[in-house]
Amino acid sequence: MLPSSRSKALGFMRMLAVVALVPFALYLSGCGGSEEATTETAAVDTTSTIGMADTNAMVANDTTAVAPAPTPEEILQQENDSLKTGNTQLQQQLDSSEQTNKDLMAKISDLEAAQIAAQEQAAKAAEQQAPPKMTTANAAPAGKSSPEEIEAYRAALQMAKERNFKDAINQFQNLLDGGVKSDYADNCHYWIGLCYYSMKDFKTAIEHFKEVLKFRFSEKKDDAQFMLAQSYERMGNKMQAQAEYQKLVQLYPTSEYVKVAQAKTR
Repeated sequence: MLPSSRSKALGFMRMLAVVALVPFALYLSGCGGSEEATTETAAVDTTSTIGMADTNAMVANDTTAVAPAPTPEEILQQENDSLKTGNTQLQQQLDSSEQTNKDLMAKISDLEAAQIAAQEQAAKAAEQQAPPKMTTANAAPAGKSSPEEIEAYRAALQMAKERNFKDAINQFQNLLDGGVKSDYADNCHYWIGLCYYSMKDFKTAIEHFKEVLKFRFSEKKDDAQFMLAQSYERMGNKMQAQAEYQKLVQLYPTSEYVKVAQAKTR
């Protein structure tokens, strides 16, 4: 082959080799770019994901820190619920106060009823214990008492000595009301006075001792005078008691009670 022909052939073969290498180079260049693009895309995705997480966390924190403001309707509903609760509590307190008042009124009624019953009972007891109507010395008939009257008087006297004072008083008073004569009427008053004195009813005792002193003649006058002074002394009326003791000394100087009366007036 001629030299020129050979040179042409070599040049042509070189050109073919270059042409064959171009696609391979392009392939390699494309592969490398894809990996870099993929890496960059992954980095962008990761950054986006992290940014979104941070944003969500910030939103969550903002939601927790700041609650939404209540609407006017919610505010009115809250106030209404509060008023209902307050009214319920006030009603409960009112009901409790009314029940307390009812209980107090019931107790007051019971106390008033008990007081009325006690007053009625006291009034009945006072009527039962009230001294019978007194027969005065002026009403006692003159003369001598009958054997029956004397026997009744002795029975009443025995009751008094046995300290059966109430029955004795009733028996003596029956004699007075029945018209026992003046010879025993003064004794009946004296012993009625002694029975009341023994029962510590000094006021009633004084009334009967004074009746004895009204008799024109009575062997019980000095006894009645002494017991009159004793009754005033037991009642705490020392001034009146001393006056009665002085009367005893002056009016009945021979009485067995004179020494005691004198000692009381010193």
